[in-house]
Amino acid sequence: MLYYTLVITGIQDQIMYIVEVIPLTILPSNVPQLLSYFFNKKLEKGAIAEIPFGNRKVLAAVVASTPLEHQKILLKKTGFQLKKISNVISETSQVSNNQFKTALWLSRYYYAPLGYCLKTVLPPFFLKKGYGTLTQNSLQDIALPETRRYLAKPLFLLSGAKETLANILPFIKKAVGGQGQVALIVPDTSTLRYFYGELSRNYEVAAVHSGLNNKKLYEAWQKAGSGKADIILGTRQALFLPFKNLKLLIVDDVPHEFYKSDMTPKYNTPDLARVIAGFNNARIIFVSVISGVENYYRLKNKDYELLDETKPRSPVKIADMAGEIKNGNFSLFSREFKNQITSSINPSSQNKKILIFSPRRGHSGVLICRNCGYAVKCKECGIAFRIHKTTDLILVCHHCSRSLKMPENCPNCSSFEFKTAGPAGTQKIYEEVRRLVKYSGAEKIPIMVLDADVVKNETEEEEIIEEINNPGTSVIISTQMIFSHRYDVKFDLVGILNADSLIGAPDFRTEERLFYQMEKLLDFLPAGRHGQSKNMIIQTYNSENQAILTASEGTYKDFYDKELETRKIFSYPPYSRLIKLTYRHKYKDKASYEARVLSGKLKMAIAQMKLEQKIKLIDPHPSFVEKERGLFVYNIVLKILPEFENIKDILKYVPSNWSIDADPRTII
Repeated sequence: MLYYTLVITGIQDQIMYIVEVIPLTILPSNVPQLLSYFFNKKLEKGAIAEIPFGNRKVLAAVVASTPLEHQKILLKKTGFQLKKISNVISETSQVSNNQFKTALWLSRYYYAPLGYCLKTVLPPFFLKKGYGTLTQNSLQDIALPETRRYLAKPLFLLSGAKETLANILPFIKKAVGGQGQVALIVPDTSTLRYFYGELSRNYEVAAVHSGLNNKKLYEAWQKAGSGKADIILGTRQALFLPFKNLKLLIVDDVPHEFYKSDMTPKYNTPDLARVIAGFNNARIIFVSVISGVENYYRLKNKDYELLDETKPRSPVKIADMAGEIKNGNFSLFSREFKNQITSSINPSSQNKKILIFSPRRGHSGVLICRNCGYAVKCKECGIAFRIHKTTDLILVCHHCSRSLKMPENCPNCSSFEFKTAGPAGTQKIYEEVRRLVKYSGAEKIPIMVLDADVVKNETEEEEIIEEINNPGTSVIISTQMIFSHRYDVKFDLVGILNADSLIGAPDFRTEERLFYQMEKLLDFLPAGRHGQSKNMIIQTYNSENQAILTASEGTYKDFYDKELETRKIFSYPPYSRLIKLTYRHKYKDKASYEARVLSGKLKMAIAQMKLEQKIKLIDPHPSFVEKERGLFVYNIVLKILPEFENIKDILKYVPSNWSIDADPRTII
């Protein structure tokens, strides 16, 4: 434990207590996370005190109080001298055992500061005037992580979006009928609104998401803790609520990127959900349209049970755009896709809905000098600008959103000759669709764009979705933003443009992400995913690419088996745990130097501890986006094999100005 120096004087005539606390602030993860102070009263576990911390005062949660006389001998031997607690904010417990244990698990599993983990677990209204935090239920003890048990193995439910509600309802009815609560975790508020609209007809539902103000969040908190809510429906924050009698925990759309927190502690929601289910002796169900490699491994090893509610589908059509160009078609659309669009927007067609999916927003690709080949780059991020169109063409950085006018000459060689390269974005696709609609004599058909440039808030997004659902033919051009609406929106025709952009990142999970997006797009077809694949077209310039062929066919088992063999050879998950260490600095040489120094220290420590067979280190390398908001970024990746559990023995060498990301979404 960490002690601060101060002589304890004038305490002979009264009983004093050594109080251990967790400061509600960030301490470096490689130093002790509990601090010791003294006070003249015994404080309850969960009480809140104000403590002197350096040259400031911070709030802290009390963990334990021990009479000083029990510690006198130890203090004399160690020579430690303590500071006194400045003030007691609440003598009664304001932090439950559940919250302490959840914070402790987050800190241990993700190597994050304990105090910051506890702040994450506590609600935003914590200690604010007019808001209580505890219910009788939240004071109850729960099983420790080491002794938790499960009512059954986790169930992995393979289901299309439109069938998800019907597939989970029998489990919900059984849990609620047994006087238990159900927690349904969803990735975003659009999905939450869909489930709330369906479930609130028959159940008392408490909805939780980051957009709620303190008053509404407090109401949801009270409904959950008092048992008035049958179902707690929310984004990942809902896992921190005080459940009355949790019997079932469901995580929908497990691979969704929003489930990985970008802020410390950088937790992964499905992993945390399994721990919360274990704390409450509740059953857990994971729902997804595909399993992915790591969950396939768990299913194969019988760690999970499987309920497959999907049905085989026919292959999706692939349009070879390289062949189209050879045959004289320089349009953004293949001949077949253009014919299907033209047929759908024909005035004789009724109520046809068309989705054109684009991985890229903006107008065109990047701006390149014809003379020297230089791509105009953002000074803050070091990546090439994308071309956007307002009244005029402008350059926009898709990483930091910086924009500037189109340059008159090349910054590198002063040439005036420029060309664009790379895939078209939503703006250029919109122009092409508008020309096609006008040529077909169907000018009144609404053409909409759904991307981060057009939609600035949830209201604007909902207005576009309402327009799609209105009677009549319409066309929407969208990025991944459309995925949140696949539960209740249908399209008669879906086209994927620039599919090659979906497999461009050099990451070991790239192919999985392609499959995931492909299957989510199939959810938009009228009769679900089976039997309707003919209404989707994948456009690619690399029609022989194995990942695109696999995505087209929809048979992933062979890919998973081969991928597992490869990952085993190179020690990637599920055969190892990844830890990404990241350093940022405004000078590239400094960032590179610090990365090399830490890499050397880690290699030496690994060698001295004889862990070469248990820990693999990927040498320091620039991030895929080498520069972020003016800072150069360098990464070191550790591959930790399962037989080595004391990862902190290695991470203690990582300086506090490095970021630690356990189980990162990507290693690039």
